[in-house]
Amino acid sequence: MKHVLAHTGLLMLILVITTDRTRAQVDSSGQEPLDLIDFTLFPSQDPFQSDRTIRISLKFDMKTFVRTKYKGEYQPAELVVYNLDSIRVRKEISIRARGDARRSHCHFPPIKLNFKKATLKDETLNDFKSLKLVTHCRNSEIYEQYILKEFLVYRMFNILTDSSFRVKLAKIDYIDSEEKMKPFTKYGFIIESNDHLAERLDGIIIERKGINTWDTDRHHTNLMTLFQYMIGHTDWSIPPLHNIRLVKPSDPRSRILAIPYDFDYCGMVNTVYAIPDEHLGIESVLTRVYRGYCLPSEDQYQQFFEVFIQNKQEMRALIQGFELLQKKSRREMLDYLEEFYHIIETPWLARREIIDTCRPLPGR
Repeated sequence: MKHVLAHTGLLMLILVITTDRTRAQVDSSGQEPLDLIDFTLFPSQDPFQSDRTIRISLKFDMKTFVRTKYKGEYQPAELVVYNLDSIRVRKEISIRARGDARRSHCHFPPIKLNFKKATLKDETLNDFKSLKLVTHCRNSEIYEQYILKEFLVYRMFNILTDSSFRVKLAKIDYIDSEEKMKPFTKYGFIIESNDHLAERLDGIIIERKGINTWDTDRHHTNLMTLFQYMIGHTDWSIPPLHNIRLVKPSDPRSRILAIPYDFDYCGMVNTVYAIPDEHLGIESVLTRVYRGYCLPSEDQYQQFFEVFIQNKQEMRALIQGFELLQKKSRREMLDYLEEFYHIIETPWLARREIIDTCRPLPGR
């Protein structure tokens, strides 16, 4: 299902939609660049469907932000949105640090952009609340490569299913309002909001913990579990809502969708700070562990393998064509992807690494 419902919640994205200021006036399709007025008049055009990189700047007291990152307190910031070389929007917002694990490791943690107190001329814009911005973590080049890798992991799951978080790449100018730190520019990405995700999937977000894995949509959960295996991600769990968001479709016949996020601990990204849970018995996140429940037959596993095999070339092309990644990073991702495909395309390996290691479904 690849559709987008028009709703006022999409207007929240107006503040961050622009093209990279370094791009030409007309893109490769011959169309004029998208601007803010287009999205005001035609909110059904989902900005997250576009591959354009957005360009923004954030101006705030950076030393205070870093010093108080554990407190979860908001501080004022100025958001500027560019369209090519022109400033399209300048808004006063508030920001705070977010992310549990990353706040402890990252000198510059992810940011929550809060628009609740922004001064907005258009009353229809007051529906949006906040957006999550995934940042570079630290200033060294390798950390920006991690961010670009994680962005691609989100996009890879988008290839497999629309029931996934969409992301938008952003080139961000960071400016210290106190002028104690030099301005710098880094890539990051914006994650589709929970409300936008739920509206797009015609459902609601479920916040309640304790929902069993087998009570979710089995097809989607099996697909998601194999995807987590593909990227080497074990840092997730449905019952405690650990790096999982639940969406209940409005159709009463539909089961809850378990949608993953936060992939910096996966082998495909392979950050230096990613350490697997000691209970898994592995020493590196590069070691894959299949954490899915057992399926009734090998034929059913093969059906899910085929979904991935059918999308193999698109997965490879996504990585190969992403030139912001260094060649070394692209090669690492491609090699890791090839290892997965070698497993699922080799019957005895698939049996040894996946089918025979599944978790028995608990008796109910």
